[in-house]
Amino acid sequence: MIPTLRAGELVWINARAYQKRVPQRGELVAARPAALGGRAVVKRLIGVPHDVIQRDGRQWRLRDDEFFLAGDHPADSLDSRQLGPVTRQDLIGPIRVRLWPWARRPVPITA
Repeated sequence: MIPTLRAGELVWINARAYQKRVPQRGELVAARPAALGGRAVVKRLIGVPHDVIQRDGRQWRLRDDEFFLAGDHPADSLDSRQLGPVTRQDLIGPIRVRLWPWARRPVPITA
């Protein structure tokens, strides 16, 4: 997620946010895509249900419970282009703020 986040930075994830509201396009989110065996990743949510996403000469039509994730640096990102869309259940929650390192905080992470 460089330049937004760097490896090893500590962030606050609002894990209850999506119990109360719908995930929004543009949010930075933590997710556990099934295709990665439950490993957590941080990506930008660029597609919401019923969107049509076109990337790298391919097209995805998102279903009722599907979301499309992408890295902020596409050339180096493993994201929905390779893994496919994720479900709402795969989303942990939005990233709200960088907590550490101190020199780069507090910086709200917003769309």
